[in-house]
Amino acid sequence: MSANDKPTGRRPVMLTVKHIQDITPSYRRICCTSPDLAHYPECSHGAHIKLMLPQPGQLEPVLPELTDKGPKWADPQQKPILRTFSIRALRREQHEIDIDVAMHGDIGPASQFALHAKPGDKVAISLPGGPHPMLKPARHYYMAGDLTAVPALSAMLEEMPADSQGYIAIQVTDERDIQDLPHPEGVEVRWFVGTPDSYQTLIDSVIAQPLVSDNSYFWLAGEEQIVVGLRKHVRRNLEVDRKSVYAVPYWRYGKNEEAYHQQRHNVMDDES
Repeated sequence: MSANDKPTGRRPVMLTVKHIQDITPSYRRICCTSPDLAHYPECSHGAHIKLMLPQPGQLEPVLPELTDKGPKWADPQQKPILRTFSIRALRREQHEIDIDVAMHGDIGPASQFALHAKPGDKVAISLPGGPHPMLKPARHYYMAGDLTAVPALSAMLEEMPADSQGYIAIQVTDERDIQDLPHPEGVEVRWFVGTPDSYQTLIDSVIAQPLVSDNSYFWLAGEEQIVVGLRKHVRRNLEVDRKSVYAVPYWRYGKNEEAYHQQRHNVMDDES
């Protein structure tokens, strides 16, 4: 596909790593480029994407053929390793996209990619998914997450109207991962430091806020405990309409993405 041709359908976009930046000890930004990003959907800051990583021994991921029944690989064994991320920033005119990765050491495909990535490496991404727009119009914003949710939170904070009100709670395992995120004056951003199995202090801090139900948007993401604990309070006690609540567990402590995939969807569907 040439730079003048627009991508069609939902074909993934092949990217080349342009440069890498360490934001904090556990947070690495991978900037990738492709001429096809000029035609990538514009309103996608904070949106979900599937990052497609090459299999061991491959120089680049094998892209699928698009069919009426969805993507199809001629050899299913060549299917890329898939991991879910959020778009941190998209610069269509510069043909650049930033993907921020929470580093967990050399223990999984995404962490391995981020740890060893170098300019010239090839990866691919799907077109964006999730709510559109991710940041729903509201007067009050209440959000909570962990390091895996920071890319989406950062992007949404930058897009919030200047007169927004709200409370954002974020937990990290290392105080050096605390960032100075630009945000509206009326929105408080509070950081917590703790292990991935101890989110109750964060949950309690959100519940203790004078939460406003009307004209509000609740955004909860990251480890399952954060999402489930706060979703119950928001839906049961505050009786907030489902359309005003985004509650998506990205992961569960002790499980990788493949092992958690089906359980994740069960958690999202369970409003109890």
